[in-house]
Amino acid sequence: MTFKSSVKTQVTSILAALAIALCFSTTANAGAHKHYTKIKSCKWWKVSCKIEQHRNRYDTKYPIVLVHGLSGFDEILFMEMFHKIPGTLRSGGAKVYIPNVSAWNGVEARGEQLLHYIQSHVLPHSGASKVHLIGHSMGSLTSRYVAGVKPGIVASSTSVHGVNYGSHFADFMLYKLLPESSPLYKSYIKFMDKLLGTVGAVVDFLATGTTDFEQDALQASLDLSTAGNAALNAKYPAGALTSKCGNGPERASNGVHYYSWGGIGGVTNFVDPSDYAMTFIAAATAKEKSDGLVGRCSQRWGKVLRDNYNLNHIDAANLLFGMTGFTDPKDIYENHANRLRRKGL
Repeated sequence: MTFKSSVKTQVTSILAALAIALCFSTTANAGAHKHYTKIKSCKWWKVSCKIEQHRNRYDTKYPIVLVHGLSGFDEILFMEMFHKIPGTLRSGGAKVYIPNVSAWNGVEARGEQLLHYIQSHVLPHSGASKVHLIGHSMGSLTSRYVAGVKPGIVASSTSVHGVNYGSHFADFMLYKLLPESSPLYKSYIKFMDKLLGTVGAVVDFLATGTTDFEQDALQASLDLSTAGNAALNAKYPAGALTSKCGNGPERASNGVHYYSWGGIGGVTNFVDPSDYAMTFIAAATAKEKSDGLVGRCSQRWGKVLRDNYNLNHIDAANLLFGMTGFTDPKDIYENHANRLRRKGL
């Protein structure tokens, strides 16, 4: 072998080795968002490594999408729906998105809006192949719809005080406040549909500056009822509980991880006016422990992390302005992001 051919062979080998190394490096982070920092095993004396890992303690492989429930929004004027939660997660390196979907509409309509947002904005913007969905209230059902129809783009779906087996308040408003047998029932339903639809249109306009989202308050209410939930769960069953008020699978057959947490709080902060509304509604309409709008067992789905936080339904999204008493919802979201990161998700 000549000197020239020997050099050529060595150069070719080096380039091949670099190509293989690059391939493995790319594969290791395949699907992660652009700025994802992998978890490293830091020796105790590696201070810089420890600092880096702490700085990225909430940096999940896939971006987090916080999904609001009925009458929800990302931000209106100085009010943030998930008050300080996005900023808290971002301070630990998390990639967080907050979409706007119809304030008052059915689960499948809202789910299609969320799916469009993920595919047209979150995935191309972040560079990731999947997302983590964390849905509050009806946002849980909305997230589960996306996981049901497009499981390949969902790493996990987490229910936060979610309406997973019906809301006693929705049942009361639809069927008990005024019986279906009443001659005034149809007028009542029509009036409420119009009223709530108008509220939804106003909320959406304040949040987005447009009136593009359609409102269907009646369908939203039906989907939140016990019967409506049962129909949706039959269509999108992944993560369902295996026994009444029990647990479901952490990783369902569609490959998506499912989690849930909830609460049974009432008045958690004496200066928060919404606490008194939640307490009154629970006392008037619930037959079990409740967060005001949703019963304890109905909040469970997939792997149940906890269902008895001292938080009511409004507190779960850290409204109003974080007036939530001694239990800080931000801590729960932080712990969950850290949990997902440790699992390599």
